[in-house]
Amino acid sequence: MKNSEYISSFLKFLKDIQTDYNIALDIEKEAGKETQDILHRLELCEDGYHDMAKMSKMIKSVRLKRRKAKDTKTEAEPLIQWIRENPKTIRSLEMLLGEVRKTEKSNTNRHYINKTDVLEKIGKTNY
Repeated sequence: MKNSEYISSFLKFLKDIQTDYNIALDIEKEAGKETQDILHRLELCEDGYHDMAKMSKMIKSVRLKRRKAKDTKTEAEPLIQWIRENPKTIRSLEMLLGEVRKTEKSNTNRHYINKTDVLEKIGKTNY
């Protein structure tokens, strides 16, 4: 793997973790609202046994979804905090990535122009 690919992967990871964090926030919030809807239904309505059993299963699934989102969010929080505290470092890494890519490109397209005719003596002029 090229050096630029390592840097690029890290920067992509930082971007992806922000997206994952925002998605987890939304899912957690929505699951909280769903939980409240179910609980208020149970509190305020006189539903039958089968409907209450369905809501019980539903609340379990909603709570599991919420727990997964909350875990994702809490695991990402230290990274999000670091990203917020280090925008100059991230920008510096982006600039470094550009420099490294430029150097890698120049090393791949390398060619040499002879400065003398020393190789013409043996019939070798091009690379």
